[in-house]
Amino acid sequence: MKIVVADGGSKDGTVEYLQGLYAAGRIQQFISERDKGEAHGFNKCMLMARGEIIKLITDDDAFYYPAIREAVSFMIKNPAIDVVTGYNAATQSDDLTFAKIKEDPSNDYQRWLEYGDPFWMIGLPILIRRSTLALTGMFNTGVVLVDLEFVYRITSLNINIAWCTAVLSMHVSNPNGNFNRMNSKDRMAEYNRIRNFFITKHTRRSITTVVRDTVEAIKRPLRPVKRDFFNNMGWKQYQDPERFDTGYVFEPGQDAIEAAFNVCDSFLHFQNANRPINFLYKQKEISKIFNQKVSLSNNN
Repeated sequence: MKIVVADGGSKDGTVEYLQGLYAAGRIQQFISERDKGEAHGFNKCMLMARGEIIKLITDDDAFYYPAIREAVSFMIKNPAIDVVTGYNAATQSDDLTFAKIKEDPSNDYQRWLEYGDPFWMIGLPILIRRSTLALTGMFNTGVVLVDLEFVYRITSLNINIAWCTAVLSMHVSNPNGNFNRMNSKDRMAEYNRIRNFFITKHTRRSITTVVRDTVEAIKRPLRPVKRDFFNNMGWKQYQDPERFDTGYVFEPGQDAIEAAFNVCDSFLHFQNANRPINFLYKQKEISKIFNQKVSLSNNN
């Protein structure tokens, strides 16, 4: 494993810290210079990387490395797989008492697998085969919602994406994150612009898709009223994302960052302890590719 770090030109001692890690052999490459946003930093790391599989690690989120290592092994054993993604959990820096895991992305992946519909999910769980970047391209430096554009783009292309059943990552939402700092009106405008481009340009909308999207548009404004009604009646209701109690108890004087990562590590370990790690992918297409390679080899 090789670790590459991109720092945006910090003046708080980060460069000296990275130099120490590099000298000790704990990281293999680093760069510290002003960049032009998150996508620019990601791209610099990917260009410096030399490994077969790339895993982007953000500085304010947590990752479940045992499952990530299994995903890397799976990709090495299955060279026709371009990308692996999977479940992501989320919590909030100002309320660590609960966490959520969305099921929607796995359902969207199933539709992509069956019908090829482009979809979006958070980019944290993604692993990318470095050679695949020649097809997918790098991260778009012209947008703020970089994983939104990237995931919509790769799911609209002819690449092999596998789904991992593990919870690979955990997002810690905080006020200083790019998403939260972005004006809500601008954020929605960018979301709609990106989504409409890929859905309109790359998807032939079937009657089923039109009906599904119409029903969703009707239901969306009614959901808050429904939730309030169920709460007032004391009735249980299905929630997506599912909400879990983390067991976190605030202690005066504790370090907020350390507390957040402790909660994430504990939650990821607990969730994955009872989850068998499997990979869902287009096995028939991959078998066909392998058979073609064998056939070509035999002909030679």
